[in-house]
Amino acid sequence: MSFLVLHTYGILKHADDHAASQDFLAAIPDVQASQEIAPGLLRGATFATTHDGVPFDETSEFGATAKPIFHDPSKERTGLATLSVWSDPESAAGFSFHGTHGGALKFRSEWFQQDDSWPSSVMWWADELDSVSWDEANRKIAYLAEHGPSTAAFSFKSIYSSSGEEILMNTDRVKEIGKQS
Repeated sequence: MSFLVLHTYGILKHADDHAASQDFLAAIPDVQASQEIAPGLLRGATFATTHDGVPFDETSEFGATAKPIFHDPSKERTGLATLSVWSDPESAAGFSFHGTHGGALKFRSEWFQQDDSWPSSVMWWADELDSVSWDEANRKIAYLAEHGPSTAAFSFKSIYSSSGEEILMNTDRVKEIGKQS
């Protein structure tokens, strides 16, 4: 059985004490609580980085945390990385774009830098849960940025099945899952 892995990375738009950043930080507990009950989620972890890109936490459920490849220390902003494993693309999309997380995502442009020079998320298929790591997540997001979507690394805009075919998600199922998140 294959598992869908989703990695996201963002850098806050403002300093930690700015009102917009405080709004983001205030939303985290509700989003995390909704993730704990999200249908199809098998594992998930989040970590923040200091202004120079060093992770606050050294380890997580996915092993040693890694300095995100696209971190820009000149911005002097906190970064946030997530890594999660899902049973299928519809579950990942339902949580990401609907429910509590979807509601928070509407404020993404107020909270996070919108830099088109790197993708904010990447997905890929893994055959073993224990093979998923932060280092691999960094390699996958860099691969997507350099080569575009493929079976090796893709986004919600271009999704591949575990057997390598480009697929369309069942949007009705995504919305139904989103109501549960």
